[in-house]
Amino acid sequence: MIDSIVGTIQEVFGNYVILNYNNIYIKIHCNGTKFSEFLGKEKRVYVSIKFNENLSELECYGFLTREERELFLKLQKVTGVGSKLALQILSSIDFQELIVEIAKGNVARLEKVKGIGKKTASRIILELKETLKKEFKVAATTGKEEKTYKKLEEISLALLSLGYEIDEVNQVLSSGDFSELSLEDGIKLALKKLSKI
Repeated sequence: MIDSIVGTIQEVFGNYVILNYNNIYIKIHCNGTKFSEFLGKEKRVYVSIKFNENLSELECYGFLTREERELFLKLQKVTGVGSKLALQILSSIDFQELIVEIAKGNVARLEKVKGIGKKTASRIILELKETLKKEFKVAATTGKEEKTYKKLEEISLALLSLGYEIDEVNQVLSSGDFSELSLEDGIKLALKKLSKI
């Protein structure tokens, strides 16, 4: 199975890109907005390849991080959520925010995604809540802790976008106090700690 493809982002559209891999042009379904900054640049894309609903052709779905791809696959295990809806969810809600909202059981937030009703939103939360809380160490917080957690989310997202693995990021963020640091200083501290792993 193909894990990822490295190629040049040749064209960017709303929900897919064209990737040039050794002069083979591959259509990759994705969040075009996220990929737009890489237009004309070489990029590693984490992919999931599967047959479409009619089993008539293969479709390729792409993500900037392995963690996004894994969440995409987890969403498809929920009854009523196919590839296109899973991608729609990840395109509508930021990766870190989506994990937190599912872990908190926020049905209303998921309902705002086009194509998701209360029943599907509730099913996603029911089937993925505990898994995501355990896997990504998510905990509901309030007040000052909520602000600190939000900062940790932003630091985590920045590190994931740089290619670090979720296990490394969790290890670093749980090993120090980032509550009094600015976002920029928090990222610098995390990078310093990551360099020692």
